[in-house]
Amino acid sequence: MLTVEEALERATRSADINAVVTTREEALREARRLERRGLTPVPVAVKDIIYTRGVRTTMGSRVFKEFVPAEDAAVVKRLTRAGFVVIGKTNTHEFASGATTTSSVFGPTRNPIDKERIAGGSSGGSAAAVAAGVVDVAIGTDTAGSVRIPASLCGVYGIRPSSGLTPKEGVFPLSPTFDEVGVLASNLEVMGRALRAIAVRPLREGRPPSRPLRLGVPKGLVQASPDVESAFWNKVTRLSPLEVDMPLIRARGREAFTVIRLSEASAVHLPFKDRWAEYFADVRRLLEKGLEYRAVDLATAQEVMRRARDEFLRAVKDLDALIMPSTAIPAPPISEVLGREDGPVRDLLTADSWLAPLVGAPAISLPLLKVNGLPVGLQLIGKPGHDLELIGLARAIVEELS
Repeated sequence: MLTVEEALERATRSADINAVVTTREEALREARRLERRGLTPVPVAVKDIIYTRGVRTTMGSRVFKEFVPAEDAAVVKRLTRAGFVVIGKTNTHEFASGATTTSSVFGPTRNPIDKERIAGGSSGGSAAAVAAGVVDVAIGTDTAGSVRIPASLCGVYGIRPSSGLTPKEGVFPLSPTFDEVGVLASNLEVMGRALRAIAVRPLREGRPPSRPLRLGVPKGLVQASPDVESAFWNKVTRLSPLEVDMPLIRARGREAFTVIRLSEASAVHLPFKDRWAEYFADVRRLLEKGLEYRAVDLATAQEVMRRARDEFLRAVKDLDALIMPSTAIPAPPISEVLGREDGPVRDLLTADSWLAPLVGAPAISLPLLKVNGLPVGLQLIGKPGHDLELIGLARAIVEELS
């Protein structure tokens, strides 16, 4: 395990990838205090939409570039109590409203695998910090895939917990129905430790997964480029997954998710509407789109979401989890993304990530696929409330497929 001092040094040496955008001066003193108590401090980096007392928290935005919170977010307080030491803040797509981490007041985060490519987003700085070896664990947020997408593109582990498992006080909201604090990590052990630390309720200890594993591939929902689809099936065929049909989700799920996510984001940002001209263009366009929905559209989408959650629970009742790619493509070049963040690349990167938040389920991205030398994640979607069981299942699948 890295020391806090090593993590701070690596953050400085890795400045060219633009992952850690602010370092925390208090980190070393905090580590020394823990060591005097006989504890081993664990360095962690925290996404720059999560408030940190006395340390700037910019949301990746020009509007908040000088904002310094007076209090730590609840998740930071929980990490500190559990022996984690925040070494700095990680880059984010502005207001966490993007899948690329290129629209940021600090500029794009670069993928440590190939620095000319994006790290994914919106927790791209957290994923890149883990992939570059700055820290073994980092905290992000996941609304429409913002932990799992960069985990997939950077070749690290990333988990979005069950809905409602993590505290949101002191986390700048995007879409409150779907927002969840998540963990990016270099291994499943430190991921589990961090998840236990931030959970607002005791986590049910996971049982060993069934043997043989019972996995399902959702019919009509796997969206992937031909290369990713080939890599996916080549990897998972030996697991003998079943096809699972969820007709309501397949027909109406993504539309319902989009209506709720965009409507809520627009409501969150209405108090700042006189400053929208300062927002990055792609973020502003999404907020303007959210204003186009009517109350009846939102009510209909919420009813679809309720029914979708029931349909999902029926579909996975006798399964360990669903399995699908984390992203439809590997990391594209930064040059192909800049100025087009809310275009086709956004749809591709989020194509396989909206299901878990829609149904409130935990989902984890495992660095098990390769496409033309670039990583792509293998995604498991578990049952709500069974987060540790999902990590146990992930461990079993890594052992089976590695």
